[in-house]
Amino acid sequence: MAARLGYGRFDKFIHWLMAINIMLTLVFAKGMASLPDDERVLEYGDHGASVTTIAICLVIRILWRWYQGFPQLPPSMTDAARSAARIAHYALYGVLALQVGVGVFLASTTELEFVASVYNINYTAFGLAPQSAHDLLLDFHIALYWTIIALLVLHVAAALKHHFVDGDEVLLRMLPFSGRGVNGRVTR
Repeated sequence: MAARLGYGRFDKFIHWLMAINIMLTLVFAKGMASLPDDERVLEYGDHGASVTTIAICLVIRILWRWYQGFPQLPPSMTDAARSAARIAHYALYGVLALQVGVGVFLASTTELEFVASVYNINYTAFGLAPQSAHDLLLDFHIALYWTIIALLVLHVAAALKHHFVDGDEVLLRMLPFSGRGVNGRVTR
């Protein structure tokens, strides 16, 4: 398959659906464990729905990447920069997948039922880990939270560098309404 120059509409849709859910989850998850029970149950439902959406999108995106591949990177990038871009993308996918997995195990240790609203999935009922593993899983989940934030900062910084320093279209071709980079063509 020939390498593509840009991202298609589906690429952009799944990217931004994941981005919005990840950002909302990161913002609203902070301090969730310390909420009063009645508030925590509501937050569990919203958190579970958002994370389940992220998990579904992540699986779709990984399969799509496997099928479609990544679009070409600008020819001005060095081999080291190309390798760094690939490593950063795979790291983000891997850490997100790990975070979802750890979260499912963590949810199965909660005293309150962790039911993902919208999907009506009771993650507590999975019983994947004993209650005694709760604190360890929570610590790991929090460490992954900060790792995701670091990778997202790197991701956004790299996109901004491409735009403002390198002057290429890497950022523009992923923006949903830029009219650039839909399968390598300008669409307006």
